[in-house]
Amino acid sequence: MNWYPQIGAGAMAQFPLHRKRQWRAIANVMESGELVSLPDSTGGQIEWRLSYQELTDVEVANLTGLYGNSSGGAIPFGFVDPFANLLGWSEDLSQAGWQTGQLVTTGGMSDPVGTQRAWMLQNTTGAEQLLSQSAGLPGSYAACFSAYVRGESAGTIGIIRDGARINLPVGQQWKRIQIGGRGTSGAIQATFSLAIASGSSVRAFGLQVEAQPWPSPYRPTGAASGILEETRFSGDLAVTNTAPGLSSCQVTLVSRV
Repeated sequence: MNWYPQIGAGAMAQFPLHRKRQWRAIANVMESGELVSLPDSTGGQIEWRLSYQELTDVEVANLTGLYGNSSGGAIPFGFVDPFANLLGWSEDLSQAGWQTGQLVTTGGMSDPVGTQRAWMLQNTTGAEQLLSQSAGLPGSYAACFSAYVRGESAGTIGIIRDGARINLPVGQQWKRIQIGGRGTSGAIQATFSLAIASGSSVRAFGLQVEAQPWPSPYRPTGAASGILEETRFSGDLAVTNTAPGLSSCQVTLVSRV
């Protein structure tokens, strides 16, 4: 599958951008004149209107190359919602999407925003344990994984995307940690993890993955969403040269959801 190209250091879009969510209903008028209308759960779509300024020649080539490979709007490709937290069930680690290893997980703990939505991660084993979730994000995409963490005592915590890892100190004050960058070349999914040392207890809150290099404000999630594998161009792709080596363009996409 082809994927919509990121720009710059790994952004999906530039501001301002427009996202319009549309729902569809199927209506039938009976011979009696009665109107029957039902929601079409598979007919929804999102329209994206993206405006770019100061694109480099390489970025323009990536966009026009995808447009050509997609035969305009004929062939779908993958697109990632620039607004989305790509992790599913960010506040319910008991859901099947989370891999907890031998960690003891307890919900309903106090968090840095004054509610009771954090989770305690206790590692009572003799080896490091991981809290992990995978997402269908290609390895070539830049992404940022972030979380708020607090230790019951001073120690370290690892934050991981695929083979990249950062070890950071953790203490009794809440702090937001993050890891950003691209994943494993050629991979069709990415795995994001927190590594809890043997004998350690850490509270975690606000787990978030975004298709960009740096974190934005935390957004809680239910079922995983935001990776849109049925996206098409809508209309023409027009590119305007604005300076030597720089261009602007407007792109309209439609994603089936």
